[in-house]
Amino acid sequence: MKVWRFVGFDDSFGGGVAYIVGCVTAGSYVEGFLIDKIEIDGFDVTDKIIELVNSSKFKIQLKCIFLDGITFAGFNIADIGEIYRRTGIPVVAVMRRMPNFEEINKALRNLDKFEERLKLIEKAGEIHEAEGLFVQINGCGIDEAKTFIRASRFKGKIPEALRIAHLVASALIHGESKRR
Repeated sequence: MKVWRFVGFDDSFGGGVAYIVGCVTAGSYVEGFLIDKIEIDGFDVTDKIIELVNSSKFKIQLKCIFLDGITFAGFNIADIGEIYRRTGIPVVAVMRRMPNFEEINKALRNLDKFEERLKLIEKAGEIHEAEGLFVQINGCGIDEAKTFIRASRFKGKIPEALRIAHLVASALIHGESKRR
């Protein structure tokens, strides 16, 4: 059986500090981590993810980049097309629930550069149902995204790389891992 490598990125923030954490897995086996700080409600998450992936020893083996949605540290919005374009690795943004765009729009209006943030959300594209989750994809088709999700799970619906990234990110901010 083929074992593919994945990286899953999640965040945690509090007290004016935010981290983006990437967990690299071979299937569901943890192989390493990529970590950096990001701005709360900023515009740097796309570049940080690209820099972490492109400078990683794992890059050449990565089959897919999983993101926990497209918003990090509040509304620091990832550009999944740019991440794919600059890394050459397919991107699958994973969500447990369909986003409430009415609520998101209301929240965005309280921040600077509202139109720029809204364009990033729209640019992420169509939301598909896949393997009991909702996903936005770039660099692969929906069938390939479903294959990546199935190959990356250990238990439950969420890719293991995302689950572990969440645990590490929350421990960095809260001093202990929070349940996903």
